[in-house]
Amino acid sequence: MDNTLIDSYCREFPVTQKCIYLDHAGVSPLPLRVKSAIETFLSEATDAGAFHYPKWSRQVVEIRRSCARLVHARPEEIAFVKSTSHGLAIVAKGLDWKPGDNVLIYEKEFPSNIYPWLNLQKKGVIVKIIPSRDNRIVIDDIEQLIDSRTRLLSLSSVQYANGFRIDLKKVGDLCHKKNVLFCVDAIQSLGVIPMDVKECSIDFLSADGHKWLLGPEGIGIFYCRKELVERIDPPLLGWRSVQNEFDFAHPDFALKTDAQRFEEGSMNLLGIFGLGAAIALLSGVGIDAIEERVLGLGDVIIREAERKGYSLLTPKARKERGGNVTIAGAFDPAATRDDLRGKGIMVNARGNGLRVSPHFYNTEEEIVALFHALAG
Repeated sequence: MDNTLIDSYCREFPVTQKCIYLDHAGVSPLPLRVKSAIETFLSEATDAGAFHYPKWSRQVVEIRRSCARLVHARPEEIAFVKSTSHGLAIVAKGLDWKPGDNVLIYEKEFPSNIYPWLNLQKKGVIVKIIPSRDNRIVIDDIEQLIDSRTRLLSLSSVQYANGFRIDLKKVGDLCHKKNVLFCVDAIQSLGVIPMDVKECSIDFLSADGHKWLLGPEGIGIFYCRKELVERIDPPLLGWRSVQNEFDFAHPDFALKTDAQRFEEGSMNLLGIFGLGAAIALLSGVGIDAIEERVLGLGDVIIREAERKGYSLLTPKARKERGGNVTIAGAFDPAATRDDLRGKGIMVNARGNGLRVSPHFYNTEEEIVALFHALAG
């Protein structure tokens, strides 16, 4: 991705004119086309109320298709949810758990991928913890924890604190061999790393739109493998959960047989249209090109960190990391984060270090400027 192309995309992000933004693992700034999509919807809804609903409905269909393409799924396997937590909760609450069943999670997961499973303990479900080894997940540890009562493994594709990237294909193959359901929290990779739910034998996936997907908060993607949809009892039910959703006068409790059974009520059209515009931008750039660009910027972070004598909490090998790189040194991460924000540089403090998470439109010069500010 050459500098001319990067410059053209930088114009999509007015934030670059005001600061250095390196916290896409937290909350991303919105591109102009996302702002435009939201403003268009607001104008149409303000000027004409529901007259535009037929057009809006067609847009939702197309955006659902683009979400499906993003993860190599089918549109009928995609539901719009309000957050990553929402999607994970659908799985945790919807499966028919039995006392003595067990679920596997990683000890350093983000809480969204911990609490739904711990909540199952009141049903007699055992939560097994995968240990952290050198800030990594070792697949052999997963295999040793699996037994005849293991129902599900839930992991993040990329760890939020240090950017460790699990080999989803190897884990998915293991789960398939052991007849264990595989649930993935993809919020720290979707939009920056290619995702193929079929190739990786992923059964469920959830990801909010406000990080690497460059969309607004409060809207996310939930994937449920078609063969499993009817095994999930929706934790929330409403008028849109059923097959005859528009036959209001004749209620018929026949749930939809695709992932839309999990969209229980009126849709967050504002969020969906914003997310759709963001995915169109990312698809136009190309996820493969984005991955190469972001990993390259990660190489620069690692180079500059080592040059300045900082330690790395993130694996150096590209195949073991996503977009975020966490560094540590003789500084307080939270205080340093706040100091950098005062200088117009947005990073975050995670995992006892300073987490730096550039996206494809960021530049090497911005990374160097960050380390210059750290030294100052």
